Amino acid sequence: MTTTVRRLALLGGIGVVLPGASAAIPPAALPDAATILQRSESRWQGLTSYQVPVTISGSIRVAIVSLPFKMTGTQYYQAPDQQALRLDNPPRAARGLGNSLSTLGTPQTWLRDYAIGQPVSQPHGGHSAYVLTGTPKRESRVKTVTMWISATTYAVESILFSYNNGGSLSLSFHRHHGISQYHLPRGATLTAHFPGYSGSAAIAYGDYTLNQPIPATVFEPQH
Repeated sequence: MTTTVRRLALLGGIGVVLPGASAAIPPAALPDAATILQRSESRWQGLTSYQVPVTISGSIRVAIVSLPFKMTGTQYYQAPDQQALRLDNPPRAARGLGNSLSTLGTPQTWLRDYAIGQPVSQPHGGHSAYVLTGTPKRESRVKTVTMWISATTYAVESILFSYNNGGSLSLSFHRHHGISQYHLPRGATLTAHFPGYSGSAAIAYGDYTLNQPIPATVFEPQH
């Protein structure tokens, strides 16, 4: 089975100065949401496409039963805003988790799909991050989306989706300066809580292939 996902890359609050952490940016100095997301998108200037093998390992808890899983696949990106994750025969217990990833979107789609309020800043991972919160412009099972974007590199560090059914899906990217000048992630941590199940997983990215043709069929909806 395959699963289509608009790009990956979870968490939020108002700027607070913590001991040993970078000070939050004064509100008067904050750029607006459109500027922040445009700067995030511009990090990929010159990147026309990529594909990368992924390995997702974790566990799904249904009722009182916890089931480990491991699945592989390939993630694709085609400029300006196409992204897909094709999973290779995901275990049945993990299919819901894989399907949830299809709601993530990209910086290119978030401004289009969400009404995003005034950003705030907060210490995040030892430095300052912009925190953006949006609500869907159209009917959606998503209630809100919260993004943490580095105030230095403008890389998306975390994203949290809250759903109308009380569920949540969070994803945190591990870059460590990332891959190449595009700061592509080396790994990610996923946590999901939904009425029917909960789960967590680690996502490992393999070797990226950059700026090579990708068949258009890769991005077609999968059923």
